[in-house]
Amino acid sequence: LGIPTVAFTYSRERFPKIVNVITDNAGAGKMGAEHLLKCGFRKFAFCGFDDWWWSRLRGRTFAKTITDAGYETFIYKLPRAKSKMTWHKEITILADWLRSLPRPVGLMACNDDRGELVLEACKTAGLNVPEEVAVIGVDNDKLICDLSVPPLSSIVLNIEKAGYDAAALLNKIMKGEFL
Repeated sequence: LGIPTVAFTYSRERFPKIVNVITDNAGAGKMGAEHLLKCGFRKFAFCGFDDWWWSRLRGRTFAKTITDAGYETFIYKLPRAKSKMTWHKEITILADWLRSLPRPVGLMACNDDRGELVLEACKTAGLNVPEEVAVIGVDNDKLICDLSVPPLSSIVLNIEKAGYDAAALLNKIMKGEFL
């Protein structure tokens, strides 16, 4: 339409023919893995969303970093039945999966919402955090991280700065200073 546009991608990896603001999802996955490796863990897991490209990328990069360090990553697979996708129903499935993991395990969640679910599933499973399952999320959502019990550790993406940078870029596009 010829309308100046800057897109924040979430539902798809890129929007063609416009400027895209993209989170460093690979960097987040690598950072989570490196943090848990530095903490001394030797068992690792990832809990994400199979149907979101950014979650899959974070998980693949996390697992590759862990594999490159000589370890294995256990990946949580979402229930296929939509009826089991509610918080209440999935928490039981997730708790069973967490109980099946070797411990102690360092677990990365694809984002803080998922990290909070993992923390709740640990309670359901009777697992101690962080002694048996150490959890790190992504986004550093202060509300989720601070209100979780125990508080959730998280990787900061600095979305606020990305928003300011996108606004400045949009301003340049509107002035004809950016092609």
